[in-house]
Formats: sequence, structure tokens, C-alpha cells
Amino acid sequence: MSEEPTESDGEPGNRHVSIEILEPPAPDGTPALDPETRVDTMVKDRLLPTARLEDGRYVAWWFDTDAPEPYDPATSEWVVAPTRFLAAATFRELTEDPARFDELVGGEEEPA
Repeated sequence: MSEEPTESDGEPGNRHVSIEILEPPAPDGTPALDPETRVDTMVKDRLLPTARLEDGRYVAWWFDTDAPEPYDPATSEWVVAPTRFLAAATFRELTEDPARFDELVGGEEEPA
């Protein structure tokens, strides 16, 4: 979790909260997920699966509770955040705007 104080527009004390979009690691890779910590988290009118990672962050990986396992090949992205709600809410917002999701996920490619 990255919460580093920054100065923005002369306002000291602002904090940065890291939210990442990751390809799921291999089941024995890092960050490791504890499947026993799965909790379906309500965002607006939808429950989304979340679980705790061994480093204390949380992951959301599917758009409803009928989700494959986090490491299933059908799971293409994880949204990782410092809280369950941030992970779930960010995942939901991005899946509601596929163009924005693709822009963020594909943003690492070099322009041609």
C-alpha cells in the first residue's frame, strides 16, 4: 500500500493511494491470495468477489458472484487496492466503461 504524502497545488498532506490492474499471477506466484478470505462486496446494486492478498491488499477479479476462481484462465485482470471496497468499486467502474478499462490496461504499449 502506497500512501506517501505529496504536495499538490501547495496543499501539504495529500496522499496517494495505489490501485493497480494486474494480470493474475500463477497460483504459486506473488502476490499470493488467501481464498479463505473471500467476501462478496456490495457496490451499488452488485456484489463483486474480493479476497485478501498476503501483503494486506485486496483484489477484485470478476463482475458478479458467479465468479471463476481468482487464478482461473477466464480471469484476465485483477484490480488490487488497499481496501476491499476500493478494489471492488474500481473493478465495477472499469467494467462499466470498457473503453477506459482497455485504455488503462493497454496504456503500457508504445505508440506505433
